[in-house]
Amino acid sequence: MTIPTFPTLSGLEYPVKRSPLWSSIPQQAISGVKTVLQLFTYPLYKWSLSFSYLGSAGSNTDWQTLLGFFNSVAGTALPFHFNDPDDNSVANQSLGVGNGTQTQFIFVRALGGFVEPIQDVTQASVTVYNAGTPTVAFTYLTDPNWGFTYGVQFTVAPVAGHAITATFNYNWPCRFSADSLDFENFLFRFWNLKKVELEGMKVI
Repeated sequence: MTIPTFPTLSGLEYPVKRSPLWSSIPQQAISGVKTVLQLFTYPLYKWSLSFSYLGSAGSNTDWQTLLGFFNSVAGTALPFHFNDPDDNSVANQSLGVGNGTQTQFIFVRALGGFVEPIQDVTQASVTVYNAGTPTVAFTYLTDPNWGFTYGVQFTVAPVAGHAITATFNYNWPCRFSADSLDFENFLFRFWNLKKVELEGMKVI
C-alpha cells in the first residue's frame, strides 16, 4: 500500500510540542534501594499540533484536506509519514565501519550526541558512501508490514576498516493518537483544531 504524508497546512500555530517517550519499570527493595528496568532501547516521540484556522472555501480548503486525510487513514488505524522540519535530514552520517563480512547497515542519525535508528528514509534523497566514495551497489531494507525504509544491504560486504556514511532526508512513521478530531467552526467557512496528537511508531 502507499503510505500517505501528513499535509502541510497554513494554519499551524506555535508552540508545536514534541515529547520523547521512554518506558521503564521502577523497583524498590525493602532496604529502600531503587532500581529501574529500562524497557525501550530507543525513545518513541509524540507531537502535539494545533491549527488556528483551516479554510474551507476558495483557494484555502485546508479543513477538507485535513479531514480527508484523517479519514483516509481511518483515525488511529493506519500509519503515515510525518515531516518534522527541525529533524528531517542528515549529511555524512556515520552508519558504521566495514568488517569484511557485514552487508547490512541501518540508517541512523545523531542529535545532541545521541544516535538512534531512522526508520522512514526517503529513498530518492539517499547518497551512500563507502570509504568516502559514492556507491549504488546496495539495495534498500524495508519493513515487511508497511514498506518503510530503514537501511541498506550491500551487494558485497565493505572492506574491513572502510567507513560507511550516508546523506539522506527522512520522515517519522506515525499514527494519530485518537480516533476523533474536534474541529470548531469559529467563523463562516473557517475552522480551527485546538489539538491533534501524532504518535511515532517503530516498524522493526
